[in-house]
Amino acid sequence: MSTKDITIAPLQTMEQYQTCERLQQTIWRSDPVEVIPAHLLITAQRHGGLVLGAFDGTGEMIGCLFGFAGRVAPDNPAAIGGPLWQHCSHFMGIVPEWRGRGVGYRLKLAQREWALSQGIQLATWTYDPLETVNGVLNLGKLGAVCRCYLRNLYGEIADELNSGLPSDRFEVAWWVGGAWVRERVERGWQRPCLDDLLRDGAVILNPGRPRADGWLEPGETRKPEGERLLVETPARMQALKAADMGLALAWRLSVRAACETAFAAGYTACDVVRAGVDGLPRVYYLLKRET
Repeated sequence: MSTKDITIAPLQTMEQYQTCERLQQTIWRSDPVEVIPAHLLITAQRHGGLVLGAFDGTGEMIGCLFGFAGRVAPDNPAAIGGPLWQHCSHFMGIVPEWRGRGVGYRLKLAQREWALSQGIQLATWTYDPLETVNGVLNLGKLGAVCRCYLRNLYGEIADELNSGLPSDRFEVAWWVGGAWVRERVERGWQRPCLDDLLRDGAVILNPGRPRADGWLEPGETRKPEGERLLVETPARMQALKAADMGLALAWRLSVRAACETAFAAGYTACDVVRAGVDGLPRVYYLLKRET
């Protein structure tokens, strides 16, 4: 079925909210106790929140998004200096057979249009920085930025996607009406070129080193300097976890150290760089110094 047949709309019926409950378990393969219940989704949407569904041409829900009104966190530098209140985007997910087809992007654009219609300037949410497909969507395509690294924010998460590692998160700031975001949305994502960045003096803080088994191990964190930095991350985190959980943990700690060091020095994560180096897929976060 074509993505042109997909519609995005706020949930309205009890049946739709209950479907959203079931989708949460399908998408994240989580325990029922982790699911946001229908009664809370209804209450949030009635009082300044947003619950969106993505529906295919038959009316079946294939994705969902939930956010609520909240105060700006005082420890998120990228969100400070704006409004006191914001939209807290809590989850967005797509059923497996529809992933990689732009449904999540359309849900986020609908969220942005709704926020603008409500006079909301800022939305924030968290995601695992090692899940770089999400990084491409959040920083690359949507134009969100990050200066807030949160260690083990949610403690041990029991679902299949998150188990086994500390639940470190980026908390991104999405200035929905800002010029940076507007340009990304209107022009589309202009993919950064690794060779150009390195030629212009960008420094890789934690360069990966190839191992004999084909995986990369992180290098020691370097001192941040210059106008642009690159923080390397695994290209296929779930496959790495399945192959070598110890190496996955090493990457978690490497990205943590590199990002905390860079954020403390005044850099902001603003994009994702993907490249092939020596026959291996490589992924980096691009950070720029705040002026």
